[in-house]
Amino acid sequence: MDLLSPLSAVILTYRDADADRLGKVGEEMRGCIEVLGPRRPMFVLHTCNRVEAYLYGASEEEVSSVATRYRRYVDSVKVLKGLDAARHLFRVAAGLESMLVGETDILGQVEEAFARQVRAGYTKGLLKTIVEKAIHVGKRVRTETGISRGPAGLGALSIIYASQVVDLGRAKVAVLGAGAVGAGLARELAERGVAKLYILNRTFEKAAELAAEIGAEARPLTREEVERCLKECDVVFSSIHTLDYVIDAVPQDASVKLIIDLGVPYSVAPGLPVKTVRIGDLAELAEKYNVLRMQEAVKAEAIVEEELAKLPRHLAKRHIEEAISSLMAHAMAVAEEEGQRAGCQTAALAAKTTVKRTLLPLIEALKKMAQDGQLEEAVKIAHIITNAATRKEQ
Repeated sequence: MDLLSPLSAVILTYRDADADRLGKVGEEMRGCIEVLGPRRPMFVLHTCNRVEAYLYGASEEEVSSVATRYRRYVDSVKVLKGLDAARHLFRVAAGLESMLVGETDILGQVEEAFARQVRAGYTKGLLKTIVEKAIHVGKRVRTETGISRGPAGLGALSIIYASQVVDLGRAKVAVLGAGAVGAGLARELAERGVAKLYILNRTFEKAAELAAEIGAEARPLTREEVERCLKECDVVFSSIHTLDYVIDAVPQDASVKLIIDLGVPYSVAPGLPVKTVRIGDLAELAEKYNVLRMQEAVKAEAIVEEELAKLPRHLAKRHIEEAISSLMAHAMAVAEEEGQRAGCQTAALAAKTTVKRTLLPLIEALKKMAQDGQLEEAVKIAHIITNAATRKEQ
């Protein structure tokens, strides 16, 4: 029994689409997971550089339907299966598939998406186990290699880019958006000691809290305040998630020399009379750091392959735990019932302890069978025991 074969992944990255199309596909996947997620285990990762949908146990038709949603905005997408899909996810969490190799932002984005989608009930079962292992791989890579030394992500890279255009120590800078990306930008700009820093956000309280923390000035994110920043500032960073442009014109008396758009999709209109940098424009700078990280990337790849080799045994163990969970739940319910019948909480506790002492050695033996290559036999035994126990009670 190959527990990786039911895994599928539909992949679109910065290599095949710009941030604008990635943003639109990401919005498409937000709707898709709400429809398909309750029926099939699903995990969607949407960042500034990728939109990836992972499914477990989905039919060919279901996988094809997800790919079709991608093709509304791009000509083709990559579909991976089984071990190849798991390897890709492990490499993503390790930072090996990023524009900036070894970036730390991606691991946090995987963790955040995972936590949110587990709570929603979309990422579950063995897919949940696979994503958990990917996060473990990402943490191992950051701990055991130096792949992340230097700029931590594209936000840090964009600041390095800006520093090559203007003297940030003398510059007035605005950051539009106080979410994860915007907050990271603002903190790093404050550490660099920009002359003046403004933070604009739709929820003004969030901007005010961040500004108070780092010694910046908070402003509401309105058209008037954005225009005011363009007039007063040398550099404006936009990290806004929006389907409409937050900057669609530049006033004639503007002081802004550089606009950096980290929005997915784009949050700054094209064709403005000011130098505008988008995520794709950071690729050349990222490559300079990638060359320096090449040796550490080789170590990271070795960790990925080591963890992939362990994955089938880990999935076999989890599969048995899931197969036997209904038996354990049934046995504990019976123990509770017998304890209540005895009219004593101590009796209920003793009954539950007896159940655990009786069943846990059996469960551990079945787990070992599964990990030693006898998964089908272990699952069959688990189902026989569970069915017999629950049928007898019925």
